[in-house]
Amino acid sequence: MTPTFLFVLAFAVTSAIEPAQADVVNQHILKYAILNHPVPTLRPTREAARAYVTGRDLAASNQHREAISYYLQASELDHTSPAPWLAMAVSLNEINRTGAAFKAWGETLLRDPTNSQALYVIGLDAAMGGEYRKAVQLLSRLRIQDTASKSESSPIDMLLRDVALSTALRKIGDTETSAMFRMQVQKLTVLSLSQLLHSQGSVWLSVLQQLVDVGDASVALQLAQLAVTELEPRRQSTILSAMPAIEVAAGGSGEVTLATFQAIGENGRIPLRPQWYEPKTLAHALSTAAQTMSSLGSVEASILLYQASVDLDATDLVTVNNLAWALLQKEGATDEAVAFANQAYELNQTEGFVLDTIGFMKLLQGKTGEAIDLFIDALNASGGDPQILDHLGDAYWQAHQRKDAIAAWQQAYSILRSPEYYQAIVEGYQGVMNSIWGVSITTPEALYDLEIGSVERSLHEKLTAVQEGKDPFEPKKHGAP
Repeated sequence: MTPTFLFVLAFAVTSAIEPAQADVVNQHILKYAILNHPVPTLRPTREAARAYVTGRDLAASNQHREAISYYLQASELDHTSPAPWLAMAVSLNEINRTGAAFKAWGETLLRDPTNSQALYVIGLDAAMGGEYRKAVQLLSRLRIQDTASKSESSPIDMLLRDVALSTALRKIGDTETSAMFRMQVQKLTVLSLSQLLHSQGSVWLSVLQQLVDVGDASVALQLAQLAVTELEPRRQSTILSAMPAIEVAAGGSGEVTLATFQAIGENGRIPLRPQWYEPKTLAHALSTAAQTMSSLGSVEASILLYQASVDLDATDLVTVNNLAWALLQKEGATDEAVAFANQAYELNQTEGFVLDTIGFMKLLQGKTGEAIDLFIDALNASGGDPQILDHLGDAYWQAHQRKDAIAAWQQAYSILRSPEYYQAIVEGYQGVMNSIWGVSITTPEALYDLEIGSVERSLHEKLTAVQEGKDPFEPKKHGAP
């Protein structure tokens, strides 16, 4: 993700880190900040200057598209000057052409390797893209320059810079210097919070997203946790909806989300995106957060939140069923999992997803005949869900109805392999990211692979085993492919 420019937010803090501390840290990164190529000699021309000034005048009147054409003209007339490229980057960003803006920042940096704005943008992008040595080089140079000039960068910019530096240094093996940065991040986090409390929800999401992208979701989670009680419902909903996804990215257990939601919901309802103006009960909010964590593969965290939700409202069908399903998947047909599955069935005996859960429970218990009947009913209720078809095939196989099993698996595999099914699921994930979570810690395609791709691969393995005359459920021998 291309970094959003936050210099315009500046709420200047010139002493975020004590000078003595900054000098010590900067001594450790000085070796990375050395320029590795000469700064070009400027060769200005009158025509280039005139085109550049015309562009600046147009940009000042918000005529950025027209301004860009003059900046391009100036850059062609004077190949050495960074000024038109810098101005072009700003104008391109204003009209949301972020890809082109990033290229303009790169051209700026080629002509002026000390330009603070270009160092910030390109340095953060390098950290986000896994180019850690490049990130360390550029961001070290920026930090040393900022310290020397007592730059009035905003706390947010300094936080993003130092978090990215800490991550990149650790990735290239300099754990000692990385740890020094981590010790100073806490103060910048508090200073950034003071600034963010006066910012719009879109700025919050941008900052949280960038902290995730530079590889330190734990700082994003800490910022969210510190801020959420201080915000009015609309911005509060932005933070609360993003929190479960951020906690998964930070490798959390769900405890932070649970504690935060409980604190907010203690005296009232909880606002969530996108309908923040219609606050939800704590039970509903916890269930929604659990669904987020489950979708992202954090099973234990989702179970924690589902359990807390059920403790508050044992009549919510989706929550009780999802808890039962998660426990069956994780632990098998334990007494606890069976109890929740039966509880969901008592609440509703016609919903396809409930019948599928009960069928899966029966299958784990070895009651294949009952499982088959339940899966068939679930399939009819769901309109032909391929994952239920997969379960039905498993039940048929265990009941020694091999032809029926193969037919069910083949039908499920065909549906999952269709471009239409893939597109619908991916678009659904994208919609959830945009409208509910507000942040992306993975791609819709990766989510599909996590949830649906594993089913598709399992089906392929079972069908391949059958073709080879093998039992698809026979444990593989040690060392077998």
